[in-house]
Amino acid sequence: MNRARGSLLCAVLLAALSGVACQTAYHTQRAVPPELTAHAVVVYPFGFRWPEPAWRSFELSQRLISEALAVYGEQALFFGPSEFKLYRPQDDNAWVASNALSRLVSYGVRPEAGLVLRPWAERRVQTLQRELHDAQGRPVGSGAGEETTFLGHVEVLHPSSGRVLVEVTGEVVADPFAERTDEGADPSPELTRLMVGLTREALAALEDTLSPPRSPSPPLGEVLLVPWEAFSYAEEGRPPLSPQLAAMDALDAEVVRQQRLRFANPDLAPDALTRLARMPAGLYVREAPEGGKLAPGEVVVGLDGGPALPQALARARFAPTPVQVRIRLPAGDFAERLLP
Repeated sequence: MNRARGSLLCAVLLAALSGVACQTAYHTQRAVPPELTAHAVVVYPFGFRWPEPAWRSFELSQRLISEALAVYGEQALFFGPSEFKLYRPQDDNAWVASNALSRLVSYGVRPEAGLVLRPWAERRVQTLQRELHDAQGRPVGSGAGEETTFLGHVEVLHPSSGRVLVEVTGEVVADPFAERTDEGADPSPELTRLMVGLTREALAALEDTLSPPRSPSPPLGEVLLVPWEAFSYAEEGRPPLSPQLAAMDALDAEVVRQQRLRFANPDLAPDALTRLARMPAGLYVREAPEGGKLAPGEVVVGLDGGPALPQALARARFAPTPVQVRIRLPAGDFAERLLP
């Protein structure tokens, strides 16, 4: 095959297999009793129906929680994957299939006022074989490629009644030739965008149902997640990343850390990411009200005896009793405080 024909073959093959990622409209089923009031939403670790490491389940659910907090953070308490133990992900009775109920009770939330958001996805890979033609319609060869389709699901369960209140589904075809601007931080950006959209749709269907258990205290500040908690997250049969990360070359380990920071904070500038990479796991305080309990440059490294995560800090505003937090000060010292 001459160079001109080879170039034409390549161009036609790219055109055949690329294009804008195609996404269908969401399909929503809603069966929410009008009398139901929910104070809390427990978000399950993301369910990949194909092999993925445990840290991916943690970080994708955390992304969905961040989206939920941005819109509904003052309407409900949210709990994430590393804050409870999940024994049977497919069991709709979450109060039996996990120990999440104990977390709700500590905030004065009754079982019937708790919901579970269960996100999961399937992946279908299809091999494509096409005969290619030139401008005159003459065959110039054949080309093969793969088309990956993600089918996303978000279910909202009411464990106390055994009902599925909301189910939202959608699909997206990955574009292998799309321009990537995140330096590999997101291994499947089409899936992430799909799941964010499905989660928003599911929570919008609950907007009249969500209600906080009590009025929140004033906002504590704007924080950025330093997501090293993902490295220690593990599930049965899926070990944590931390031992593998410790065995890596220092440069490779730094790349991993930078990528996970970028995934957790997709709009952050590179210089800010570099600064966060030197911080311990927790919540970096970017902005805070003057005279408040938190100050810019501090890092919340522990909250109420558990990890410092965005949803835990948001819950502190609704806590029935003061919550103890551990702070790393800008100078490197540590301090204990009570919030709110």
